[in-house]
Amino acid sequence: MNVITNYLFVYGTLQKHERNHHWLNGAERVAEQAWTKGRLVESEHEYPGLVRSDDAIVYGELYKIDEDILKKVDELESFKEDNEGNFFDREIRVVDTDGSKYEAHVYFLNQPNVEADEQAYYDWKVTRRLQKETPLYFAYGSCMDHERIEVADMLDGFDAVGLGVLSGYDMDFTTRAEDGGRADITEKKDSTVEGIVYKITDEALEYLYMREGVYAGKYRPAFVDVEVEGKKVNMLTFIVIDKEESIAPPDHYLTEIVRGGKKFLTEKYINAIHDKVDKLRKG
Repeated sequence: MNVITNYLFVYGTLQKHERNHHWLNGAERVAEQAWTKGRLVESEHEYPGLVRSDDAIVYGELYKIDEDILKKVDELESFKEDNEGNFFDREIRVVDTDGSKYEAHVYFLNQPNVEADEQAYYDWKVTRRLQKETPLYFAYGSCMDHERIEVADMLDGFDAVGLGVLSGYDMDFTTRAEDGGRADITEKKDSTVEGIVYKITDEALEYLYMREGVYAGKYRPAFVDVEVEGKKVNMLTFIVIDKEESIAPPDHYLTEIVRGGKKFLTEKYINAIHDKVDKLRKG
């Protein structure tokens, strides 16, 4: 029997660490940072639905699947190709990742009168987690610098746990301020990002939202698996939304990263940051 290979974009309970993820057993995760056009709505049953919209973005994960897995997910979503009364419709849509664009299956609500959430972009997993707890936080850029946090009188809200290592990502400078680049992480196979893991307070979380420009649409909150103290923990970090071509950061920003990270980051990793910045400055 020929196996048909497809891509599937998931944005709710099928995501990693969520209750229906086992329906994707055997699927290959292509990207855990993926997005497509659409507007999320909440359900009374603790799962989201997606409404067609060209004015909003939904974040989720992208998987490579075969025909058997697609049939199982159709069953979960009560979707039948010959049934016009489906609760969900399945369509092929363009899905973006850090590296490429894909055409993937996406499930949309077949409910024309549902009211959509008013957020311009949305990540159901982030919203759900933050409603339940204030999670651990992974800092990889200037937010490792305690001097800047102390200036903001927020140091009491950050309790350093130790070195965190994020696999499958690269740290780069893909967003710009007036004086140069600022740090970001992008998915990249066989790369790692080092940073500091913190226990944070609710007040510290609000400070991070303001500092990272979340409300202004600069960075977005996301959850990633970080190794800390010998085990992987799913924790909060912040990722640039509109990535640009990498640009060298200014001296003061590089100083903040190194000064903040030197207590925890390995010497090899700090040297790699210096090398990356030198290459960007040389063009």
